[in-house]
Amino acid sequence: MSWGWSADEKTAETKPAPVAGTESKPAETKPAEVKPEATPAAGTTHVDTKPTEPPKPPTDEQIAQIRWEEFSADNTWVCPFAQDFSRNDEFPERKTDWEDFLAKFAVWAPGHVFDNTEKVRNLIGACSLMDIGQGQFESELPLFVYQRLRREVPDEKLKAILAYMAFHPNEGSVIGTAPELNLDIGVGDDQIRERLQVFAVKMLGRMLGKLPWEPPAQP
Repeated sequence: MSWGWSADEKTAETKPAPVAGTESKPAETKPAEVKPEATPAAGTTHVDTKPTEPPKPPTDEQIAQIRWEEFSADNTWVCPFAQDFSRNDEFPERKTDWEDFLAKFAVWAPGHVFDNTEKVRNLIGACSLMDIGQGQFESELPLFVYQRLRREVPDEKLKAILAYMAFHPNEGSVIGTAPELNLDIGVGDDQIRERLQVFAVKMLGRMLGKLPWEPPAQP
């Protein structure tokens, strides 16, 4: 029986024109086939892309293991730490320069951030930049910052922040430059983090009464 067309000569099917005032329905389409999620091939390992958790805060037992005598030198070229501000009164010019610097430091924005952790890191970061650049007040600024932090940050919070900086120097942000304070020295983060760590230990030691360090009395 003949159907009027051969297998290789199909005629196009004629669709009726839509009636005026109506819309032709689009042809129904099948939903896209959902393929199962690919599984790792045999012999391969799935890599978890979740961010790494930050290190845990150091314990009191760990803090007690710090060798404070190794951080007792305060008159060295690296991370000096003044005992007082008497040097600033030796010459009128130096006293004026110190007062001018403090006026700029008082309004330095990174020192007024809301987050205490960032505030501590930023203020000690200024000490680090001053030290690396061998600034005029490289030994007085750490003492000034320490006294300011004791006033502005609760003791337990400050202790925790300083201890974390001491044990995990590669964590957290750093201030790389401070042109508002004439501390635009352009050095790498590694040098700044080294100073941050040492200054954090020195300030923590002063909080705990471990620094300035005095050798045990000889029998």
